[in-house]
Amino acid sequence: MNPGSPFAAHYTIEQSTVQLSAGRPVRAQRLEVIEDVPPHDHAYHEICIVTSGSAMHRTKNGRAPLARGDVVVVPPGEVHAFERIERIEVINAYYLSEWLMGDLGLLWTEPGAVPLFLSTTLMRSQIVDTVQMRLDADDFELVAAELAQIEAEGNRAAPSPLFLRCALQKAVATMARAWMRHDPTSATLTFRPEVWTAMEAIDRAAGAGTPYSVARSARAAGLSVDHFSALFRASTGYGPTDFFQRRRIHRSCTLLLNPRPSITEIAAELGYSDAPHFCRLFKRYQGMTPSAYRTIYNV
Repeated sequence: MNPGSPFAAHYTIEQSTVQLSAGRPVRAQRLEVIEDVPPHDHAYHEICIVTSGSAMHRTKNGRAPLARGDVVVVPPGEVHAFERIERIEVINAYYLSEWLMGDLGLLWTEPGAVPLFLSTTLMRSQIVDTVQMRLDADDFELVAAELAQIEAEGNRAAPSPLFLRCALQKAVATMARAWMRHDPTSATLTFRPEVWTAMEAIDRAAGAGTPYSVARSARAAGLSVDHFSALFRASTGYGPTDFFQRRRIHRSCTLLLNPRPSITEIAAELGYSDAPHFCRLFKRYQGMTPSAYRTIYNV
């Protein structure tokens, strides 16, 4: 929450309310809203698709009407509200960004998907705030059906991770394409080739548990380390070493959702010198220990 802003959240909806977990890293639910919803934010990503009724949707950028076929994508910490409610029915979906980023390389291949659904997790610049857009009839039916399937699968005693991932990815791809058609200039993250090449090298190193060399990326770009680092920071909001550490932690979050590897094994797989070093860095970036992260998500 940011109580000092002109449009401040009255409350935050915490993860404990939506109960995301290792077994249910994405959830969906149908809701009927019959009265105004005051300004609030979330500790998680939210997708809201309107299936009937109408309302006014308010964000820090103003108000816009909502009706059947409209989708709202709200990153964590962004404040929004629903006003002038006319018996609006929605399907809400909530997801763990760390889990979705397990397929980050695949998501980059779908233009619009990463900026729309993950920019606030990955970047400190080029961040995409709350997005509202209208789906055409075919896209609406597809997205609504996938979210309904996620809801049904989530109600099973042991939901299939493969089913949940595929359903969410289909919905994400459909909404990303609709956004690209609706607002193509805002639907992309722009990187100079040197930065993009470095980001790919960082992800390879983070995934393989090997060190990342800023100097090597700078040499490949034909730049000094300082010039390259400034260029990288201007694009992402983070220096390359900091970005590498964040991507390692993102990767560790995905591994922590699996109950089998121990924290020591995860630290070794990601190339940390030892488990205490990994735990210190995890707490610095996530605000909690790896054990606490597992407890929150019922691992």
